[in-house]
Amino acid sequence: MSAPARSLRPAEAPRPSTEPSVRTARTAAARPPHPSPPHRDRARRGSPFAFWVLVAVVAAAMILGIASLSALLVQASFQLDDLRGSVASLEQQHEVLREQVAADSSPQRVMQWARERGMQMPDRVVLVRLPSSEGAG
Repeated sequence: MSAPARSLRPAEAPRPSTEPSVRTARTAAARPPHPSPPHRDRARRGSPFAFWVLVAVVAAAMILGIASLSALLVQASFQLDDLRGSVASLEQQHEVLREQVAADSSPQRVMQWARERGMQMPDRVVLVRLPSSEGAG
């Protein structure tokens, strides 16, 4: 058997009910999600104290690194100045030695050195020609 057909009635105003209304899944889904308590988010992210300690350690390490690099740069600058002074001194010493070599290798100086050691110029110079050995190549 089938159920009797409903009769059409004009729309009536909703009546206030004294019974608690039952919520369906449709009304629950339409509501915005309930925010989670703030203590759960804070526990998930970590404590702000640890973050600031980490920031302080990283900043101190960066400052220490920059100061170390600056000290190394200053030290290298002083070493460079010392080396430039040494180069200038060595160039001056090189020039003095070149002048001394030029003076000591002059023909007049060589003759004077030879006379001081008892050497004499020969009275007679003889050139001896040796036969060439053309066949013994």
